[in-house]
Amino acid sequence: MDPNVNETHRWFFRPTLHPVRAQWLRRLDAICQFLGMTAIVVGHGLYSSRLLPWHAGLVVMGTLLTISVALGMRYHWSLAQQSFGTRHLHSVATVAIWLSAILVASLFAPFAEDSLGIGFVGQLWTVWVLVSEIILATYSLIGFFKGVRKAASGWISPAYLLLLSFFLLITLGTLLLMLPVSRAQNPALDGTERAPFLTALFTATSASCVTGLVVEDTGVYWSRPGQCVIMVLFQIGGLGIMTFGAFFAVIAGRSARVSEVATIRDLLATEALGDVRRLVKAILGFTFGIELIGTLLLLPHFNGLSWSERLFQAAFHSVSAFCNAGFALTENSFVGMGHRWTVWGVLAGLIIVGGLGFAVLYNVMLVSRSILRRSARTPFDTPLRKVRLSLTSRLVIATTLLLLVLGTGGVYCLERIQPSSDSPISLTDAWFQSVTLRTAGFNTIEEGDLNPATKLLSIMLMVIGASPGSTGGGVKTIVFAIAALGLVSVMRGRDHVEAAGRSIPSVTVNRALAILFVSVITIMTTTILLVMIEHRPERLLDHMFEATSAVGTVGLSTSVTLDDGTVVSTTKSLQPMSRVLIVLAMFLGRVGPLTLLLALAGDAGAIRYEYPQERVLLG
Repeated sequence: MDPNVNETHRWFFRPTLHPVRAQWLRRLDAICQFLGMTAIVVGHGLYSSRLLPWHAGLVVMGTLLTISVALGMRYHWSLAQQSFGTRHLHSVATVAIWLSAILVASLFAPFAEDSLGIGFVGQLWTVWVLVSEIILATYSLIGFFKGVRKAASGWISPAYLLLLSFFLLITLGTLLLMLPVSRAQNPALDGTERAPFLTALFTATSASCVTGLVVEDTGVYWSRPGQCVIMVLFQIGGLGIMTFGAFFAVIAGRSARVSEVATIRDLLATEALGDVRRLVKAILGFTFGIELIGTLLLLPHFNGLSWSERLFQAAFHSVSAFCNAGFALTENSFVGMGHRWTVWGVLAGLIIVGGLGFAVLYNVMLVSRSILRRSARTPFDTPLRKVRLSLTSRLVIATTLLLLVLGTGGVYCLERIQPSSDSPISLTDAWFQSVTLRTAGFNTIEEGDLNPATKLLSIMLMVIGASPGSTGGGVKTIVFAIAALGLVSVMRGRDHVEAAGRSIPSVTVNRALAILFVSVITIMTTTILLVMIEHRPERLLDHMFEATSAVGTVGLSTSVTLDDGTVVSTTKSLQPMSRVLIVLAMFLGRVGPLTLLLALAGDAGAIRYEYPQERVLLG
């Protein structure tokens, strides 16, 4: 095409009279969101007040006013004003709601009771600021997820996007936990107003990576706002930022781009491109529905508390269990409570369901719905297509059941044959131990009281972890299943790995072995560095347990005796350098060591040649 004709075509169909100015106004919009959210967080966090200070409120009001004026200018310059509202629905709706709320507040403020004793002007300003806070926070949150969607559909690879999203989440969580409002003002603490940087970083990383290792007791050290921050971190970290970004695209009625869909598919470990939209809806439906049911079932566990406290405790532990986070507000987790049905039944059930993987849950839902529809069909109805369990679902369910049975029996037998304490382990404790070792982090028995053989079995279960596409970590049950099936294939003299009448591609087998190899190397390297830093070789098994718990994002920790005779968890006994090492291990465990290597290596070009084969000796 002629360059002049192409330039004329672009000029004629441009959406605005001043493209450069409109671009700068969009950037100003993003800057205003950042400044406004900073004012909200700093204003509430530093001053520990429900009401935003007047200067912070002024910033919030100013940013929304600037956003409104900038949007009006972009509308005035637009060459397609009729479709402007549709193309910028998010911004237009926000400005309209804000202006309407300000108008309504101004009309009804004179009739409101001055309960704060600040006069009419002060009360009106307070209402304005409060409304502006809520609207700006919602606007910025949706804008953030829209930015994630844009990144997913652009040049950022899924591996880089995963690394970047968790890095930003951890950074934001650290900053929020360092605010004075996030820490409980307890005279028994060291007297400082805010949490130290390393403590906030460790906790934010552990929550974002749904691990559960802590250097301070969550229910004592952190205030209610701090506990809410932790809960939001492991909720977002468990589901994934991309899932929330896709969710806002779904509720906006917009279709996802092909590159964005491919990114979501990779991050959710699903293969069907066309089902990603429905999968995202199913994920959020599963998550919030199961967490709500878990909250209701856990309410009896916290009898004796006020209703508001019972509700928060139940919701916190329900979300923590489903996300396999392992954070607990109770003292010493759930030690001594293994016999209660809310623990071995509800908590264990939430952990198992959360560890199955969203793609597997979605597949099981489709199969169940297909069976119900086919059973209700009459002979005169149109035949329905039969939906079958995928090979992934079959392997995940079979491996999960096998590990639960073998884990329960192994822990129970080892502790019965060689008891490590005067009170023998119960079957419910062994069951819960088998469940929680698969990346959950809760415990009903003291991990430090287990005998060495049980600790080694626990390390093996923590290495395997949960299933792909789930909230849990570890090398995943599929990797363990493929490795076991590979052994069976070798023993049967087969050239391919087979399962359930299907052959697993060689590239999948190679990737599984690579994940297993890199994860084991990461655990061993972390253990070696811990032993070198701590200079306590007698705690080798405890340090290996700690390293595996971090890399597998499990959250369990053994207990050790300090020089002064105090018994603490291994995590709390670590030196600052070792805690930094555990932070890196948790981050690697959540994003996956192989994912990090792939992100650093970049995209490899297609190879159009193949070398001749030659056998090598294996032993």
